[in-house]
Amino acid sequence: MAGGLSTILGVNLVTPRGVVAHTDADSVQAPGELGEFELLPGHIPMLTALRPGVLTIGTKVRARYAVSSGYLRVDPSGAVEILVEQAMPSKDIDAEAAKKELAAAEAELAKWGDRPLDGDYVNVQQRAGWARARLDTVAH
Repeated sequence: MAGGLSTILGVNLVTPRGVVAHTDADSVQAPGELGEFELLPGHIPMLTALRPGVLTIGTKVRARYAVSSGYLRVDPSGAVEILVEQAMPSKDIDAEAAKKELAAAEAELAKWGDRPLDGDYVNVQQRAGWARARLDTVAH
């Protein structure tokens, strides 16, 4: 709107495989590295890291997505770019498969004990986080 703050957020949810969602919304709730946060129209430009969790686009018409780690950027025009490794709409989530994947990843993590962390450990942590994000998305 000319001369004032926009009343919508242009949201793009993107993975390396392509665009998962491209929509206008009245809010975005995201799983930030430091905790959950919400964006509303007129938000200042920012860049923040995301952890695996539930991304909700909109309040009146809500769309829920499981997302893995990545980044969220609000540009000066108010557009919201969400760049994550993986994203899945709640309707496409297989909760049983996610439960099995989480159990397998947690069992593998338990075997690491007090050994130093390395890339393999981090990969297993990411698998567990992605499985947890899918379960959390369908739980609500």
